[in-house]
Amino acid sequence: MYNSNASYEENYKNGPDKNFLKDKHFPKIQYLNYPKYEFLGIPFHIPFGVAAGPLLNTEYVKVALNAGFCMPVYKTVRSAYWECNKWPNILSIKADKKSLFADESNNVIGEVFNKDDYNNKNISISNSFGVPSQSVSKWQEDFDSLSEYSQKNGYHVSLSFQGSRHENSTLKETRDYFFKDILNISELSYKCINLSGFSILELNLSCPNEAHAPLYKDIPSALATIQHVHQILSTQKAKVKLVVKVGVLNQEEIKIFLAESAGKIDAISAINTISANITQKNGYPALGSGALSGGVCGSLIFEQGKKMVSLISETREKLGITKKELGIIGVGGVVSQKEFDSYLSCGADMVHAATGMMWNLELASEIATFLRVPFQKLEK
Repeated sequence: MYNSNASYEENYKNGPDKNFLKDKHFPKIQYLNYPKYEFLGIPFHIPFGVAAGPLLNTEYVKVALNAGFCMPVYKTVRSAYWECNKWPNILSIKADKKSLFADESNNVIGEVFNKDDYNNKNISISNSFGVPSQSVSKWQEDFDSLSEYSQKNGYHVSLSFQGSRHENSTLKETRDYFFKDILNISELSYKCINLSGFSILELNLSCPNEAHAPLYKDIPSALATIQHVHQILSTQKAKVKLVVKVGVLNQEEIKIFLAESAGKIDAISAINTISANITQKNGYPALGSGALSGGVCGSLIFEQGKKMVSLISETREKLGITKKELGIIGVGGVVSQKEFDSYLSCGADMVHAATGMMWNLELASEIATFLRVPFQKLEK
């Protein structure tokens, strides 16, 4: 439903495009029974949602909700307008190996999509947007229009947010600005989610372009960021659940992260993307930003995502942290019920898709069928 041949701004303005779907229509389903699953104390028809990224505004969120994705995440917002990287941002990725891993050197080819790519459910794509954001007034007004859905049992919309960098003369000034901005965007996001009737915020630590590169790998700075958000939510005495999204960490980093953030976060979401050198066949950079390195999403990152979730789940158990104290959202390469089930088997309590949802809006109903959750398809 995302037109990769158009800019981010055009996609935001024009909304979801059904012409890029196999059946040329947006599916609509209605679950028939009372929701039997639960995550962070909230009932869900199925433990499946959409990761931050593909849902640019409420029009995209509504398409996901109608298609049966029960926990869509509204694309990451900032404390001020932020431009998108230059087009192209999304390319079809071809690799000479079946899986990409964060601790390896990854070289892939990025190409403009062809007809076969649009029909390929096992697609992998580049993700090079730079986390764009509308102005505060625009995204707050847009998100507020979803408030009617907060009363829809079995569904819940989450709001993703992050701090922004500002290049100052010294490293200390840059860090100070970033943490000041974290306080600001935390308060703005809390007020927005509180007014809407929803109760889940997602702090994005997984994108590598803010303050430190990448922020989530700088454990002290990541923990300081969480502490700043916790400070705002505690001051507001907010009944808000905080999810933190990270990229790939090793076992020791996960142990420190979970131990030190205990009591300040309610869930951890992993992973975002895997970094790779993305070139054209002639060896020149393929992305519109001109950067050689970019994030890869889709089937190629599934094995890394599964490994990460397994490590988080094992560490959670070793530290004596219960599922109610810390939930796990598995993300990365979910294109069918097979990957969905693998994440649950590895310890995930909720599963999110991004590329898999973009290329197959029937994915939620396929997983509902797998879980034997009854639903009916509504008229096109």
